[in-house]
Amino acid sequence: MYALYNKIQRKLNHFQQFSFETKPKYKTKLELIRLSAVVCGIEFCYAAETAFVSPILLTIGMPVMFMTFSWCLSPLIGFFLVPALGSLSDKCKTSIGRRRPFILLYSIGILTGLLLVSNGVLLLDLDCDACQSPSRAYLLDVTSPEQHSFGLTMFTMMAGLGGSLGYFMGGIPWEKTFLTTFLGDHVHVLFTIVWVIYIICMFVTLTASPEPDDVLPCLPISSSRQFLVSYASATSLSYDDFSATDVYDDFYRRIKKQNSSEINNDIISTISAERMKVSYTDYLCSIIYMPSSLRWLCLTNFFCWMALVSYSLYFTDFVGQAVFGGNPKADQHHPSRILYQDGVRWGSWSMSVYSISCSLYSFNIQKLSNYFGIKRVYIASQLIYSVGMILMGILRHRVAVVILSGVTGVLYATLFTIPYLLISKYHNSDVFGKLTKHSNTQVRGIGTDVAIISSMVFLAQLCLSSTMGTLIHLAGSTRIVTIVAALLSTCGALSATQVLYL
Repeated sequence: MYALYNKIQRKLNHFQQFSFETKPKYKTKLELIRLSAVVCGIEFCYAAETAFVSPILLTIGMPVMFMTFSWCLSPLIGFFLVPALGSLSDKCKTSIGRRRPFILLYSIGILTGLLLVSNGVLLLDLDCDACQSPSRAYLLDVTSPEQHSFGLTMFTMMAGLGGSLGYFMGGIPWEKTFLTTFLGDHVHVLFTIVWVIYIICMFVTLTASPEPDDVLPCLPISSSRQFLVSYASATSLSYDDFSATDVYDDFYRRIKKQNSSEINNDIISTISAERMKVSYTDYLCSIIYMPSSLRWLCLTNFFCWMALVSYSLYFTDFVGQAVFGGNPKADQHHPSRILYQDGVRWGSWSMSVYSISCSLYSFNIQKLSNYFGIKRVYIASQLIYSVGMILMGILRHRVAVVILSGVTGVLYATLFTIPYLLISKYHNSDVFGKLTKHSNTQVRGIGTDVAIISSMVFLAQLCLSSTMGTLIHLAGSTRIVTIVAALLSTCGALSATQVLYL
């Protein structure tokens, strides 16, 4: 009988991403752009936040150690909250779908954080990171598995576009425009423009595609016997008389007919009821007791995000101090303070280069993966970033920081694409059918696993923010930022050698 359970489980996993009523339709490029528009808006917010929040905190007199601690609270909350909400989105049933309510919820937090400017760093940072998980899951839900790779590539390209435009806008001297008359200084003008842009991007995505009315659940093995009994009853089969093969064949035959005829409503009700019996504890267990393939992927993502966060949060400060030789604590009109502000703007311009390279690289990452193999591309991207950070710390030249910022886009595009492509392959290939001894209560939904992988950014930011201030203080220079980034990316490359590739 357990052989039957496993066969049914595999077929359930195979159809997990599809509606009972229709298979996800092929999406045009325009539709994929609309589905990815929200991440473009998120990157606009990231650009404003990462380029200016740290310098603002330093210029108001906050010590560097406490400035780095200000980035700790949001990842601490997000690390525990986001995977749980990802699990909830897997079984959420509303009139607008499973994912879009969470996208809307996080978007409200993002818009509120933008209005608060530097005072809303906790809310803005938390919701920007968290909103990406349901956005990716939404994209994967409404596209066919054949389009997942290209869909994620488009998702990354839109992220790069938003980041490049956002950082470019940050380098514009808004204080010299007429907008300061109505909105205030440079930072307030920038954050207001980003606020409007995000509303547009959010609306475009939320109206892009309807979500499947219902999806096949990933039942825990402990529920399989009850499911068979319920299925037999719903289809007028005698549980005492039928064979295991008969039930399996009858069930699978009905599923395969979903595109040509209406499935028995009793079957839908039975399976939906079984999904609702999955407890929240079962979902938490699926997070804690994850398969080894997912565990190695999480560790690699953790190192990669630490390497990237060390650049994104502290790069403009590095350029202002280590490259331009400015001082954020000097008097407002002191030459060293002006040098620092010029360095921050230069850093913002440089970060637009990394976003452009992110878009360009993401457009070719699928071709590179097909030619060299996804494993080589994953590892090489991290090693390229390590070399670039080492050279940036050694040279400390204005032109060098612009050119070498391009390697960051390579890592960013990789982080946005390959881990989620692997998760999609894991689910479509039934990799999680062979689980640990805790598998009798595991429920592996793609929303849960996307959220788990995405939550590594919170853990990475928490660990880095709690230590970077001390490292800068001990080193006496912001050059340590590039050294730490290179070291962490190398660790990620080593971890990537143990990831399961399909």
